[in-house]
Amino acid sequence: MSRLPRAITILIPAILLAACSPGQSSNLERAVSRDTLPNGTVVVHYGELPMGDVALAETDLSIGEVEGDPNFIFGSVRSIDAGLDGTIYVLDYQAAEVRAFDAGGRFVRKVANRGAGPGEITEANGMVLVGDSILWIQDHAQWMMIGVSTEGKELKRLPMHVRSYGYVWSGTVDNGGRVWKHRSHSDEEPTYPPEEGLTEGSSRSYMVSFDPVVDVTDSVYLGGTTYRTMISRNNRGGHSYRPVPNQPGPITVVDPDGGIWRTNSDSYRVVRLDERGDTVLVIDSDTPAPAVTASDRAEYIETMVERNPDERRLAEQLAALMPDTKPVIASLTVDDEGRLWIRRTGTDDAYPQFDVFDRDGSYHGSVELAFRPAPYIPIRIRQSRVYAVVLDSLDVPFVVRGVLSNAPRRDSPVQLERF
Repeated sequence: MSRLPRAITILIPAILLAACSPGQSSNLERAVSRDTLPNGTVVVHYGELPMGDVALAETDLSIGEVEGDPNFIFGSVRSIDAGLDGTIYVLDYQAAEVRAFDAGGRFVRKVANRGAGPGEITEANGMVLVGDSILWIQDHAQWMMIGVSTEGKELKRLPMHVRSYGYVWSGTVDNGGRVWKHRSHSDEEPTYPPEEGLTEGSSRSYMVSFDPVVDVTDSVYLGGTTYRTMISRNNRGGHSYRPVPNQPGPITVVDPDGGIWRTNSDSYRVVRLDERGDTVLVIDSDTPAPAVTASDRAEYIETMVERNPDERRLAEQLAALMPDTKPVIASLTVDDEGRLWIRRTGTDDAYPQFDVFDRDGSYHGSVELAFRPAPYIPIRIRQSRVYAVVLDSLDVPFVVRGVLSNAPRRDSPVQLERF
């Protein structure tokens, strides 16, 4: 990727999404059926969803510099969000700052700075804008959720109800002010030193919520999951734990207006749970899983060996354990209108593609991004605009905004209608 300029503006006439008219369903090979089970669960089944005949989200704004104005130089962006007026909020973990930029990409102010006082942060790795008025920032060094106004005034402070740490905070805050975080539990006793080699285990998953208004913590049971991990000695005298590549696993996202979406990613099947954990909707499709190829295995081996030449044998073992197919679904995202964006797993050189559904399972269409978001940093979809972090060839982060063009990705029978 070439270096990105600080601000590029491309005029887009409308925000559009590819959608099918009733007479075109056969062209997309996506016959639809909708059934209601005896327990009330609605099952919406689609044939194979389109690949390629999709709308294109093109970059119309890029924020960031390699050198120059320090307000535009990012160290390690861990979260972004955007307001109704187009203001973009950027959490930089390395600088311990939240910066605000207007809709044209101009720096406006620092919303949060490094420190331990009111509205200040130290090691924050997650942020979400709620109600267009309060930025909730997760600061794991203080074990606090810090709520600040968009001007930077501290409004609330809550203890983290699930204490855990990851590169990026995987929790959220819903529109009612409840804090949500995934938690898993295993009955298997940990042993040390661990037995080296391939190990298999299982755990139970929960989505845990905390309501600060009534001071109540609750949880929704999500089901059980299994995993395979390769344990080996590392060159520092400890142990390394590596999951088997390309194995499917559960993905969960909270709808800020209520409900939970979940998939096991091994097939194109997503369920919607209510807050009791009952399944109320199932979306599935005949869209196939991409194959794991010989080149996928070889590339994994060479990448691992490039980092550590002594690990070739381990890399070959892990590559041999890969399943025949990749997970069908790579991620789930809910936008500010409550629509579910399902990202499909593609090839490493492919641009991300999303299928967009309403809460009732109705298919809106599919969107391909004209940029590749950085791994692990959640994208945000606000007012039909996609906000993401991208990395240049030297892994320098930039914040980009994508808008949907008025033409599909390729020559396509798909009609476009306003999103």
